[in-house]
Amino acid sequence: MSGHILLEGGAEFGEKMVEPDLRAIQLAGGLQARIGVIPTAAAPDHNDQRGGRNAVNWFTHLGAQQVELVPLGDRRSAELPAIAEALLRCRLVYMLGGFPDYLGQTLAGSSAWKAAMQAYLAGAVVSGSSAGAMVLCQYYYDPDRPAPDL
Repeated sequence: MSGHILLEGGAEFGEKMVEPDLRAIQLAGGLQARIGVIPTAAAPDHNDQRGGRNAVNWFTHLGAQQVELVPLGDRRSAELPAIAEALLRCRLVYMLGGFPDYLGQTLAGSSAWKAAMQAYLAGAVVSGSSAGAMVLCQYYYDPDRPAPDL
């Protein structure tokens, strides 16, 4: 069994995203499903806390009752057992937009990423917007790098 992947191009936390985000919540198990927001991609310009709060407020506004901001901002935190345990319990893992290379390098091979993938294999929804969606693809283009990451 595996879960679902939701790739969002941007415009996160706005009216255009109501339908796909409600569907993600439904696929995750409904309004009682545990949602974990990963703000990592927004950390380089110090928007991770603000963006993370926006995500928590958004999913709460949609009716979700268990939404938490996962304090994953750098590689050190990506290896913390508590972070991995939190992600493993999630039925919906949502990654913010921001800097795709930073997010990809932070998560690559980490305990947090392994936990998110284990949750996915157990049926969870893994979703991302912009950079958060990009790193869910096998290959992605990072405009800050001279060539696509192929």
